[in-house]
Amino acid sequence: MRSVTLRLLLLLAVALTAAALLAACGSGSGSTGAREESGAPAAAGSPAPAATGEPFKIGFDEGFTGFMALDTMLVDHGIRTALEQLDSQVLGRPIEYLKADNASDPVQAVDKARQLVESDGIHAMLGPMFSPSNAAVTDYLARDGGGIPSISFMGQPYETMKTAGELSFIPTGFFSVPGYYLGQYAAGTMGYKTANVICFEDTASRGMVDGFKKSFTAGGGRVLSEEFVPYDSIDFAPYITTMPKADCTIYWIFGNASAPFIKQYRDYDVEAPLLALQASCLTEQQLQELGDMVVGVKGVDYYVNTLDNPLHQQFVEDYREMWDGEYPNLNSWGGWLAVNLFVEGLKKTNGDTTPAKLIEAMSTATLDTPSGPYTMAAFEDAFTGTGNIYICEVKKGADRYEWVPVESFEQVRFTDVSAM
Repeated sequence: MRSVTLRLLLLLAVALTAAALLAACGSGSGSTGAREESGAPAAAGSPAPAATGEPFKIGFDEGFTGFMALDTMLVDHGIRTALEQLDSQVLGRPIEYLKADNASDPVQAVDKARQLVESDGIHAMLGPMFSPSNAAVTDYLARDGGGIPSISFMGQPYETMKTAGELSFIPTGFFSVPGYYLGQYAAGTMGYKTANVICFEDTASRGMVDGFKKSFTAGGGRVLSEEFVPYDSIDFAPYITTMPKADCTIYWIFGNASAPFIKQYRDYDVEAPLLALQASCLTEQQLQELGDMVVGVKGVDYYVNTLDNPLHQQFVEDYREMWDGEYPNLNSWGGWLAVNLFVEGLKKTNGDTTPAKLIEAMSTATLDTPSGPYTMAAFEDAFTGTGNIYICEVKKGADRYEWVPVESFEQVRFTDVSAM
């Protein structure tokens, strides 16, 4: 009886020891990454050894509520996909992801930036996307925020130079860039001689249209009319019906207004083909909703989710696995790129997060992305990228309507249009 009891006690001790060891393994320093949201499964791949030590911290200061909530969610998905692929760590240390909702308001954006920098101790700021908020936050970072780097997910206006403070990273450059290459395509490849323009009234649209006009007129084209309409426009008939006859229509209408605009344009049987200043202004859901009405529409963008390269295929696979079959878009890719640019900088400094050293490392970083290789370089008071930009066309695929690249401009420098 005593031997049985002794064996039972020994077995119990072994079990308790094993349980304690398992608990200890699971209680190390964690990171706030893609796994934090319930219902988001982990991407495929073997997990890396558990990270230890002080975390590297990135902050995302953006409008999780307000008029940019959808864009913000998609960027967040791209950030968290990148973190999942990295197992939320680099150099054996965890990456901590901290988010703050500024409701796309510049005043709130600075308040949230101050919280992320001074209370949370972030090492890099991701965003904001909204240009006025971005300018306010970069100004704060340069003056009182310790000079930590700020990484944009997409283009910014050239006026960003006023607050760039030699800490602003804008991989895709300025708003004039996509318009410039769309103008080259329209005049050069398509041979169009005349164009009408209809866009929402916005800093971004003004920049894109300026870029388009520069290259289109240089190629022998003429812009016959320009309409910049209010953001709350849903009825586009007054603008569509008064357009002069032209070879093409250049547009930038997005959000909930995209579908009504396309439907009305088709209802009035306008012959001029549509060219979008940003292909991603037609979302995946809108492409499926509009169907044949958008087949043949062309646009320009830095990213399209039908690119054919191994890194992109893995990105799409991991992204769709995490987000219930959703396809990534420009915003998602921008989030992925921002995280990986920060990580590349950390690798070059061997984990030194001193702002000056991290900025110097990131300023010449070269990295592969799902959209092709990117190299950063200084441009005035900011840092912009060299990469690919694509002309895309909506086509009907095997199981969905999709943007497909039809022409590319390889490894071009994304500076302001005035420097082109």
